[in-house]
Amino acid sequence: MDPLWRTVGTVRITHISDCFAPRTGGIESQVLGLARAQQLMGDQVRVITATQGPPFTEFPVDRLSFPVPFDLPIHPRTFRGVTRLLTENVPEVVHVHAGVLSPFAWSATRAAHELGLPILVTIHSVWGQFARPMFGFSGAWLKWNRVAMSAVSDVAAEHMSSSLGVDIDVVPNGIDPNLWTRAGIADWNAAPLQLVSVLRIAPRKRTGALLRIMKDLQVYGVNAQLHIVGDGPERTMWERRARKDQLPVTFHGRLAPAELKLILERSQIFIQPSIKESFGIAALEARANGLAVLARRGTGTQTFITDGRDGRICDSDASIALAIKQWDCDRTALRTVLEHNSRVSPEYSWIDIDHRVRAAYQRALTLAQ
Repeated sequence: MDPLWRTVGTVRITHISDCFAPRTGGIESQVLGLARAQQLMGDQVRVITATQGPPFTEFPVDRLSFPVPFDLPIHPRTFRGVTRLLTENVPEVVHVHAGVLSPFAWSATRAAHELGLPILVTIHSVWGQFARPMFGFSGAWLKWNRVAMSAVSDVAAEHMSSSLGVDIDVVPNGIDPNLWTRAGIADWNAAPLQLVSVLRIAPRKRTGALLRIMKDLQVYGVNAQLHIVGDGPERTMWERRARKDQLPVTFHGRLAPAELKLILERSQIFIQPSIKESFGIAALEARANGLAVLARRGTGTQTFITDGRDGRICDSDASIALAIKQWDCDRTALRTVLEHNSRVSPEYSWIDIDHRVRAAYQRALTLAQ
């Protein structure tokens, strides 16, 4: 049943995030997508961010930007600025979106708390061994000062709960499946197999693992082509390595959603090599497009990928390569996964996510009373 406060009229929601459009990335896309969905449902939404940019026309966006090198989303007077904005436009709930290092978001959380506002903090990353002690130290503050906490997957929530000692809601990421659904089913008998991965080409995302998988496939005699979509500081290095090793890998750089969809629709298998993935939005988009998904065990991608049904959950990079080999040898098994994923849409539309968000907002309201 919907919370009572949701049924009495529009709800005033203020989202707070270090990063927002025109920046692109996981948190940015989720804040924008959720705010748009809530506005369509009749709520009054606005965003407070430290990201510089042009005026935003869809709903109010307050930019507390400050001229710093590399356009970093920080502001030296965040607490004062956010306090002023929340006082001028008082919301019924404040939804803070943060990673481990989100100085703007955490300072804004303190400002909202000082004003006595209901607060939901959603963490969009997996806390590592260095983050846990730091946030464990602040756990009492978060607990006793009535701030509701949430994570985007069960895996991320477990890390947070063990550090903070508080209840953690799970509020998954969402997508618009209509933007990613393909007409028809991927060609399960295509040769070579078309593989795709979408990631920031940086150490944490493990681009090198993709190249090692391609080397294993060459040893297995599997005819496959890998398309890597994304950019980052390691792109030049891995492009050079792929050329040196004569691997069938194409680096496409950053693409617009429509361009990415064209690549997905020419592919059969999506690979997510990261072992510290809090959720995996790109994998969910590929799943919505009908691709079979391969991901590492212990990541947030297990939230929406069931091993043997939507794809495979693998214990190692070597087992990812082995799964591809098995599908190459048994195309009927691959076809079964592709047909299922094309026929059954993942339950992570914004309408599905809205119910989870409302429940978390309700808990934030209860804690603030």
